[in-house]
Amino acid sequence: MSINTLYWFLGTFLVIYIFYLIFYVIKKKEYDENKVPVELVYLIRKYHLDMKKINYRRLMNQIGIISSFDIAFTGTFIFTYIKNTFLSIVLGTLMLIPLIIITFSYIGIYYKKKGLVINGNKKN
Repeated sequence: MSINTLYWFLGTFLVIYIFYLIFYVIKKKEYDENKVPVELVYLIRKYHLDMKKINYRRLMNQIGIISSFDIAFTGTFIFTYIKNTFLSIVLGTLMLIPLIIITFSYIGIYYKKKGLVINGNKKN
């Protein structure tokens, strides 16, 4: 891994995180069930999160960091090692989906352990 690869990763991470920060953390101060990103809908449905108990801005900040990492990692890996355009799109998609599921499960498990789920049941 060269220093250019590290710069590419950090640059991509920062650009995507700033996008999330502006549009989802700073702009949206309160939870509105009709205007939520897909990532949050996934977490609420899969882990039964109780949004009345959760700090919305903190959760959106965590989602932004995780999403930025996922996209930056996948993009850096694909653009560094794969030269064929069609193959890079296919492998990038196949790599990104499981990575998103795995990393978002950590957020869901964290909030489940804290008891911030519907009915306060940690085993929900």
